[in-house]
Amino acid sequence: MNQAQQIAVSTTLLHLEQALDEIEQLLTAPAAGATYTVQQDFQPDTVWRIRAQCHQIRLALAETMAFFELPPHTRHIRRIISAGMIVARSNLEDIHPNRLHRYGAVDPALPNTLEPHLQRLTQLVQTLRLLAGQGE
Repeated sequence: MNQAQQIAVSTTLLHLEQALDEIEQLLTAPAAGATYTVQQDFQPDTVWRIRAQCHQIRLALAETMAFFELPPHTRHIRRIISAGMIVARSNLEDIHPNRLHRYGAVDPALPNTLEPHLQRLTQLVQTLRLLAGQGE
């Protein structure tokens, strides 16, 4: 494989492993937040079989990485946080009252009620992004 092909293959395998991480985390402790809940809706036997299948996939991933001598990706928490907050800020800007008209008529009172919340969230997100960038 050439370098571009190695990157494509290893990145796809990385995404698969990250999906397994999320699956296993959810099976261990379903998450919940202010905006969502995750309901564990599997029978115990199914959970066991899913965990076993995740393990088999992890073994196959490791075997594939070793066979093709693909180096593991190095992920930096700083970059993960920064990228996530950049996306979050963009998404917050996308729901600004001036842009919500794409989804239908906007209540005239909405800018006065929604905008302060969005400004606060945007400021907090920006602060987190800057914190993640410290010490580079």
